[in-house]
Order: sequence, then C-alpha cells, then structure tokens
Amino acid sequence: MLPFFDACIVAPDVSYGVAPELPEGFEGAVLHGLNAKNIRDEYSRWHPTRMWKHAEGMDRIVGETHASFPSRSAVLVDLEMPGDDLLLWLKSPAEWWPLCESLRNTKRYLRVRLPAGTGAVSLFKQVVKRFRYTHFWIDPFIHGPAPGWQGHVRLAEHENVWLSTLGLFPGEGARWSAREASEAMNFLVGEVGAGRLIYASGLEWESVSLGVDKPFREWIEQQPELEDPERPLVLNRNAAAFLHVPQEEIELL
Repeated sequence: MLPFFDACIVAPDVSYGVAPELPEGFEGAVLHGLNAKNIRDEYSRWHPTRMWKHAEGMDRIVGETHASFPSRSAVLVDLEMPGDDLLLWLKSPAEWWPLCESLRNTKRYLRVRLPAGTGAVSLFKQVVKRFRYTHFWIDPFIHGPAPGWQGHVRLAEHENVWLSTLGLFPGEGARWSAREASEAMNFLVGEVGAGRLIYASGLEWESVSLGVDKPFREWIEQQPELEDPERPLVLNRNAAAFLHVPQEEIELL
C-alpha cells in the first residue's frame, strides 16, 4: 500500500473504545486540527505511528520557553498568521530568532503561509538563509496563478525549503485551469525538481480514506512533465522522507 501525505487533514472529534480501522492509504499522513494529537495517540494504541504524525498550529511567533510553543512531538509547526501580519514580522526578522532557533537541527518543520505576490518572497528568503538548519514548508499554489507564484516555487532552491501540491488541481471551481496547472508543474520540475514537492490534497482524512482525492492523484500520475521515477516521489517517497521513514523502508514503498 502506497502512503500518502495530506497537508490539510482535519482530525474529527471521536473516541474509540476498540481498535479503530485504519483508512486505506492513511499511512504517511500528517493530521491537522485541534484534535490531531488526540487522534494520533488513539491510533498509536493499536497501529504503528512511524509513517504518520500530527501537526500543531500556532497563531504567533514565540520562543520554545513560551507556554504557547508547540509540543516537541509535533512533526509540523503550522504558523497560522494572516498575510499582512506575516509581512510585518518578516520585516523584523529578529523576532523569528527564538522560534527558528528552537527548530534548528530537529526533525520538525515550520509551515509558513506566504501571502500572494512577491512582497514576502525576498523577506522570507532572508529568514530561510539565516536559519539554514531550520526546515521550512510552504504552499506555493494555494493562491492560484496570481502574479509572483514562480518566486514562491524558487524558494525551494534552498535545501531547507519544501513545497506542497496544495491547490494545484484543475477542475470545476479550481483556481488553476488544466493548462495553467500543467505549466506550473513543468516550471517547478525545471526550476527545483520533483524531489522538493510533497503531495497534499487539502481534504479531510475521511474523504481521502474514501478515495475522494483519487482524481488528484491520477492527475499527478498523468502529468507528462513528470518522468516515471518522479511520480512516486511526489505521491509517496518525498512524504516518507519528510516523515523520516528509514531508507530501507522507503525502498519497500
């Protein structure tokens, strides 16, 4: 069974008295939401958690000694901050030091929700360069083909920046047309390579377990911009590496 990684899974508020059935394809997921840690702990009573973990949100920049700093068990620190507020913080990068330093040389990632356009790119690049041992994760496609998205993609030229596919799915009501989405994928592969891209559908985990994300996965598999070895990278191997699955286990995926 190939694992998947989903960037915006919302864990439901449920409690199990018996061993829960693990949804098909659930391995390799990062749980998001207020109850993410509880769900992870509940599943861990019966299922190994090596290939799936929880994310913890945070609405401001703090140091690890602050009571609001996420627990060390979270694989992903999700900085939940509006774009305008983020721009103000980026203009004073010293304020980032406590948070970025505390994640330095750890197996944890900081997700930053950059606003559309080019205004935040150069500022964020300075943070990325200053804290080159801190791992960052951004979603360059969530704003659609708005001016400046290419600069967001190029941030992954830095070894400590990962990208997700979140938002890059053409279809009815989608921000990207089929042509634009294919061109965006082609641009990403040419600029930073498929090895920097993590699969994310943005669906709740129940929807993923029911196969609702299947059209998105099929779209990725059919992209001519991706060579045969690159498709499994995007759909599962990059996620496995992101979750620090041992290399010998990645080879079995």
